[in-house]
Amino acid sequence: MEKIEITTPEPEKALPVLRDAVERQKRLLSQSIARTQEKIQQLAASFQVDPELLLAGQVPHPEAQDMDLLELEGELELLRHLRDQLETLERLTLCH
Repeated sequence: MEKIEITTPEPEKALPVLRDAVERQKRLLSQSIARTQEKIQQLAASFQVDPELLLAGQVPHPEAQDMDLLELEGELELLRHLRDQLETLERLTLCH
């Protein structure tokens, strides 16, 4: 595992601030993931599309539904990105 070093004159003050910031970001990401999952479920139900099949490229894009399906694909990509960010923070260890 790689290390990132932060230099500070007051590590006893900086470490709790950094821990709080990381925990706050984890909570925000978790909330964003939940909201994005809800939106994906709503869109998928509305368009009667399986998100997994859409990502696999197995769903046709009729012209009348193209923009809707692109929106759903965007939400799926956003969900992947949010999960990646949360996973990165979950693996993070702050040392003193």
